[in-house]
Amino acid sequence: MSTVTVASRFNGPPGMGNGGYSAGLLAAHVDAETVSVRLRKPVPLDREMEVRNGQLFDGETVIASAEPATLDLEVPTAPTLDEALKASAKVPWRDRHPFPTCFGCGPGREDGIAALLGPLDGRVEWAGVWTPSDVLPNDGVSVLPEIVWAALDCPSAQPVAPDGGPAFVLGTFVARTEQPVKLGVDHVLLAWELGRDGRKAYSASAIIGPDGVCGRARAVWVSIG
Repeated sequence: MSTVTVASRFNGPPGMGNGGYSAGLLAAHVDAETVSVRLRKPVPLDREMEVRNGQLFDGETVIASAEPATLDLEVPTAPTLDEALKASAKVPWRDRHPFPTCFGCGPGREDGIAALLGPLDGRVEWAGVWTPSDVLPNDGVSVLPEIVWAALDCPSAQPVAPDGGPAFVLGTFVARTEQPVKLGVDHVLLAWELGRDGRKAYSASAIIGPDGVCGRARAVWVSIG
């Protein structure tokens, strides 16, 4: 039996774990390159939880479940770093963020990822630039896989709620890491909406480094607004 603890630093909405980070921790217990994680309950912070057969338990409550998956997702052509920087300078979420203390995209988090994107000129995708620093959990060369999952998570929420609201929380996340995300290297964050169905919204994201795609993901978001 294995355990997982999401430290309070890695919060998403106040009082609960960041969806991508939490999903990444659970995904590490699944023997597959691509993993689908369904978040069923808010992830508690600073509490040891058990992993049993791909499920994350808080006591007897199932918090999340994970299983091997496939991900047929074509990543659009990456913008240049200059184009991504220009897009991120327009980021609406900087001043109208639904969860401004989020580890993944909170604009005021100096110890977080600060994944803030904006709309690309003449394109439907949103983009930004991420240069991981050693303030993030890492192995000395690259950030840890759960950080990659967090950096794939938050960008995909932004095209879904371009004005910062209504607030959405992550429901299901299917992700695959493909190359290490190295410290001190500029990476393009790319995200785009895939569709909507009532209170659900669908989107995708990718992290693109100098040598190509480092990770890609598809997300289902649920409106709580």
